[in-house]
Amino acid sequence: MESNAISHPVFGSVPQDAILLDASEVAQILRVPRSWIYSHLSELPVIRLGRYVRFRRSEIERFLEKRAGACQ
Repeated sequence: MESNAISHPVFGSVPQDAILLDASEVAQILRVPRSWIYSHLSELPVIRLGRYVRFRRSEIERFLEKRAGACQ
């Protein structure tokens, strides 16, 4: 398995960014309420699929790095 690949129950080994996260999963990563995610969609790197929003983990990590850099 590649270093940036993960095991998916349906698709087998897939690149990490091939799996999109939903708002609940991003809220867990950021340790904030899901409502915070929805109220900050304009600031977050979001992928819109009609009425649904999804996120790439690498983009969320990049968002955190930028925010951490701004505080230093």
